[in-house]
Amino acid sequence: MGFFDKIRASFARFMSGRYGADQLSLAMVVTALVLTLAGSLLGLFLLTLLADALLIVAFVRMLSKNRYQRAHENQVYMEKTQKMRRAVTEWFNRVKNSKKYRYFTCPKCRARLRIPRGVGNVTITCKNCGEKFDKKA
Repeated sequence: MGFFDKIRASFARFMSGRYGADQLSLAMVVTALVLTLAGSLLGLFLLTLLADALLIVAFVRMLSKNRYQRAHENQVYMEKTQKMRRAVTEWFNRVKNSKKYRYFTCPKCRARLRIPRGVGNVTITCKNCGEKFDKKA
């Protein structure tokens, strides 16, 4: 067994029974990184101090053995940020598929609809409310 294998095995023993990283911990670490950069660039010591506190809380969560409580905290975080995460995902998909599709919003129910580019003038029927409207793709 090599040196790095021994280190890996000892780290695995140390982390056994601990909660580890989850979405909330990752968000805390990323936020701390952004706050650290902003604090450094703006010269605000308070932001750097806040970032350090956030990192400490994130690592305490990762090393915690109270798995049930940490999972509950993560579940609450995921529920509270669901709309924002969905909006960001939809925006990325729209940008990624912008060469293939045109996106429209239904004037009645505000649903997001897509049609292939290059089909000319088309009558779009909303799948949610059945509203029909004309657009140029």
